[in-house]
Amino acid sequence: MPGSGLLVISIDGLNPSYVIEADKYGLKIPHLRRIMKEGVYATGVRGVLPTVTYPSHTTMLTGVLPVKHGIYSNVTFDPENKNASGWYWFAEDIRVPTLWSAAAKAGYVVGSVSWPVSVSADGVTYLIPEYWRSMKGADDVKNTRALSSPGLLSKLEKKHGKYIVDLDVAVPGDWMRTRYAASIIRDKRAQVMTLHLAALDHIEHDTGPATASAFAALEEIDSMVGELASAIHSIAPRAAVCIVSDHGMAKIDHELNLLAAFVKAGLVTLGEGRTPFGMPVVTDWKAQVWNNSGSAAIVLKDPNDKATHDKVRQLLTMLAADPVNGIAAVLDRTAIGKLGGAPVASFWVDMKPGFTISSNPAAKETVRSVAVRGTHGYAPTHEVMRASFFLSGSGIKQGLNLGEIEMRHFAPTLARHLGITLDTADLKPMEVFTTSPLPPN
Repeated sequence: MPGSGLLVISIDGLNPSYVIEADKYGLKIPHLRRIMKEGVYATGVRGVLPTVTYPSHTTMLTGVLPVKHGIYSNVTFDPENKNASGWYWFAEDIRVPTLWSAAAKAGYVVGSVSWPVSVSADGVTYLIPEYWRSMKGADDVKNTRALSSPGLLSKLEKKHGKYIVDLDVAVPGDWMRTRYAASIIRDKRAQVMTLHLAALDHIEHDTGPATASAFAALEEIDSMVGELASAIHSIAPRAAVCIVSDHGMAKIDHELNLLAAFVKAGLVTLGEGRTPFGMPVVTDWKAQVWNNSGSAAIVLKDPNDKATHDKVRQLLTMLAADPVNGIAAVLDRTAIGKLGGAPVASFWVDMKPGFTISSNPAAKETVRSVAVRGTHGYAPTHEVMRASFFLSGSGIKQGLNLGEIEMRHFAPTLARHLGITLDTADLKPMEVFTTSPLPPN
């Protein structure tokens, strides 16, 4: 049997400074601080383009950028709003091997709860995927029950109560996911577990980063970390515990209505009314905005349409020239390629922190002030978007500051802890080990 184990907890939106400088913020997070003290940590993790949840989590488990793994955003590109706000829920869209599949092939029992892009994930024996359609409806629990490993959700519901699909339930939802994951570890002997906790991100979206309510949520999450670490060590004493995040969080108080500008320029044609999911009805388009809040990809219907390409470039140049609009940069195909973003994008509009992109075609103003809140999705070049990485366990160095690393470092490093390799990853494992990891068998 495999000789080690691994628990990966993603705390969505966790800024590394919250743990590294916990005293500065007055945070009571003993479990997270112990993992940092007893293991290795990064001062910051450079993420992907865009810095949103689904492409980031896929890079964590594959070691490659979105251009290779195929998960380009949270939501799929849907220029005519016909996909009912569909997200990249399905693991079949991942184009490269994952840490899940590599661990399973090596003989590990793998579990996962609410990890993005995990529906029908290869290699996960005990799976509860992250999936919804309405977020508020009872059918979403039924859908999740049907998409989970056969009988798993029903059995756990008898023990812990009905599963909470709605990520907006925040802390109670994270506690539910924690109890489910801990049960899978203890009862099913899952030696490798991935878990996504969303409360911190949700609260920071509402209130902005580093608020009292966000810190209260993180202190609750710290207790969840303690419970989960206890569970994994009860069945795999040599297991490593890895705390990661997908992005940071920026405070915003202005929004740029990019879609309205495209409608006004005749690049998008709208019909009357709204779709059932509240989206504008699009009857035709030449260039469309693929919104990621802090940035947006611009996709041309015909990439070889030079007239439209030039018109879009002129429009974006004009908007970027006015500092009121808050545009940090307009990336071309070459720049997008260097950052590993979606290859279908002809341009990419990156905002300055403080600004977000909206998609309200009826808005009268191009830019408007909004109530202070938080967002992400910018290019990974922004310091405020740095994500987190903390790793401790048997065979891991203690108290080592790794400095700034790349998100692509996660998968090959965690694979090495398990005594396996992920040859398709772009980068080599980091030198964080005191001894050679145990062989997988």
